[in-house]
Amino acid sequence: MPSAIEMVDLEITYCQPCGHQPRAVELVNQLLAEYGMPLNKKLTVALKPADSGIFDIVLDGQLIFSRKQEGRFPTIDEIKKQIEPKLSIPLEIPSK
Repeated sequence: MPSAIEMVDLEITYCQPCGHQPRAVELVNQLLAEYGMPLNKKLTVALKPADSGIFDIVLDGQLIFSRKQEGRFPTIDEIKKQIEPKLSIPLEIPSK
């Protein structure tokens, strides 16, 4: 039986009435374009519409970016810096 792949969960909660959905979708598109299939196999992405100007990004249950706290939207590089250590995509199986 194959061993279970540890999944990384990314949630983007965005303000639907504010029109933040395209920004959230674009962020997901950029991440998928950057990492391709290895990311698809290890990362689950959830887009959650909300209101009140929210644009929060939660990685494995921990808030890694909040528009309200930062006063701006995140850059793709900021999000990648948080995700990459969790993904640690090995290109080949290390030999012992």
